[in-house]
Amino acid sequence: MRVALVHRDLHQVVRGGICTLYLALAEELVKAGLDVILITQETPYPVQREGVRVVTLPRTNNLAAHRVAAARALDQVAADVVECSTWEAELLTYLERPRSTRAPVLVRGDLSAATMNAVELAAEEQQLCHRADQVVAVSRFAADDLAAAYGIDRPAVIANGVDRDRFTASGLTRPESGWAVELDRSGAVIARQSLPELITSAPAWSEYFNNSADDGLLRLVWVGKLTQMKGFDRLQRLATGFGESVRLLIVLGHGIVQYPVDLPRNVLVCQDFGTDDLPAVYRRADYLLSTSRWEGYGLAIAEALACGTPALIPADLAAGSELVTHASTGYRWRDEGDLLELLGRRPTLQGALPSTFRWEHNAAATIRAYQDLLSPAVSG
Repeated sequence: MRVALVHRDLHQVVRGGICTLYLALAEELVKAGLDVILITQETPYPVQREGVRVVTLPRTNNLAAHRVAAARALDQVAADVVECSTWEAELLTYLERPRSTRAPVLVRGDLSAATMNAVELAAEEQQLCHRADQVVAVSRFAADDLAAAYGIDRPAVIANGVDRDRFTASGLTRPESGWAVELDRSGAVIARQSLPELITSAPAWSEYFNNSADDGLLRLVWVGKLTQMKGFDRLQRLATGFGESVRLLIVLGHGIVQYPVDLPRNVLVCQDFGTDDLPAVYRRADYLLSTSRWEGYGLAIAEALACGTPALIPADLAAGSELVTHASTGYRWRDEGDLLELLGRRPTLQGALPSTFRWEHNAAATIRAYQDLLSPAVSG
């Protein structure tokens, strides 16, 4: 079986949950004997995965042009099954063709653009879901959200996974890659320094990464973008209330900026860790802090839990409840006052992720979905 996975932001240096998903899925599909093609756009970090073919399209923010280019690329690769995520409806042009002139299309749904208030994308995302041959969702919450937002049958759930070889409770607690970045008020990077060098030269952050258990510091890590979805406004308000004994490490993604940046001095912003170093960042933290309003799955939460780091998540973060056991592997905080009080108490929690969240389980369920699409009853 030849499978084409289409996502315009696939990078060797992982950026975002969809990138993580498709790189991990591609590897598992190759292990299962499938022929895998990734179709993406130009990047300074080209994807290199053994046994995976990569087709690179010109980089553009013109989604209409990209959708046409993706459809043309699919004509060339002659895939048996094609997949994309709901985000940005990348296969919408391809799906406008008669079913007899294209491969079957599976769309993998995360949180809907409608729920995220991305109104410029929601209408086309809805069209994509209605035209797709099958829609699946990355969590129970995502399935319910897509069905309610777009008036489709509730999708089957194929939960995302975590790389259990990398994200473990044992291993390094000091990263050997990544950049410490300085942001201006608009969120643009105006300076950067090698994080390993900063750790060596800056006493405050050298102390953060040391192995002392009795230095009195409370170490938090937050992963996300400067957006409403990730609750960056919430994070900034919280950070101003942290005392000197709290240090916050932000692992910043690449993407839109929806709030002016005004972070206090006890915050360090980092980007672009190597493959083995994000687990080290999770392990070093006492807690993974989430301020998200919505998550389709909550990949950072799952990764931190797999590293043994408990997660502090908003009580109304529906997808988070599928990962976190309250007062055991994490804590579901009600409001900002509740969280600050919690941090003052420093509850004893132990991160753990249920064994069902594995990429090999995701791939096995995905292959079954592909096979169903290729069955005579469906294709006929």
